[in-house]
Amino acid sequence: MILKNKIRAIFTQISPTLKTKIAYRKSFGKKLNLSNPKTINEKILYLKLNDYKNNDLITKCVDKYEIRNYLTNLGYGKLLPKLYGVYDSPNDIDWDKLPSQYVVKCNHGCGYNILVPDSTKLNKSDTVRKLSKWLKEDYWKQGAEIQYKNVKKKIIIEEYLGDVKTYKFYCFNGIPKVMYISNNEWINNVCEEDKYIDFFDNNFNHIDCTLGEHPNYDKPIIKPQGFDEMLKLSEKLSKNFPFVRVDLYYVNEKIYMSELTFIPTAGFMHINPPEILDEWGTWLKL
Repeated sequence: MILKNKIRAIFTQISPTLKTKIAYRKSFGKKLNLSNPKTINEKILYLKLNDYKNNDLITKCVDKYEIRNYLTNLGYGKLLPKLYGVYDSPNDIDWDKLPSQYVVKCNHGCGYNILVPDSTKLNKSDTVRKLSKWLKEDYWKQGAEIQYKNVKKKIIIEEYLGDVKTYKFYCFNGIPKVMYISNNEWINNVCEEDKYIDFFDNNFNHIDCTLGEHPNYDKPIIKPQGFDEMLKLSEKLSKNFPFVRVDLYYVNEKIYMSELTFIPTAGFMHINPPEILDEWGTWLKL
């Protein structure tokens, strides 16, 4: 596996475009059309390889630390969870000075999150080893997600908001048109993020579709009181980008920022029924 990852990384550095084309064919069984992209995946991957390449604004917005400064400068600092610390190395963290609950993140990719609802149960040695491993990884090289290429690696520790739903709004040319709600599942004190996913339109009508292997939630989902406010906020936050997914939390009647996601599922979204990918493609004007 280590050798395979090294080969993949070298291949990505040589040609992110070719790496993306091969991965797309493997995932969907057909050629990636970049000369005349039609589906939402094709258009997102076109943006990744062209508009988002070496784009300072995109780099700042995918950086889980720098986006805090970006949002604060725009007047949205109130959306941010509390920041307890930012570090270049896990060895710099004074764990005893942290609160009883928090979230540890690396800023240079996806999936680098450690939820700590009870700090007394945290294995600090294992956590330091995990963070050290993550900081050595060049996340962008594995999936050719070049929007992360120029992010300066750091560790951040933020406020823990609880086991909350995430509200993710897909915005096309500054207009949110569809969103999904993500529910987590905890098993043996380990959180499986995005376990259940349900899509809704702007009127909070449920859309009968699934994303990848994520099933719909098996309980009724009630429209949150802050839904319309989150919808308006997504429009404001997306106006500078042709496509972005605005990810938000809604906790105790307050909206918090999660992140801005420019290449959902690395540009390989498998939606069932697949016709939805064509429909969403018509919404995005390049």
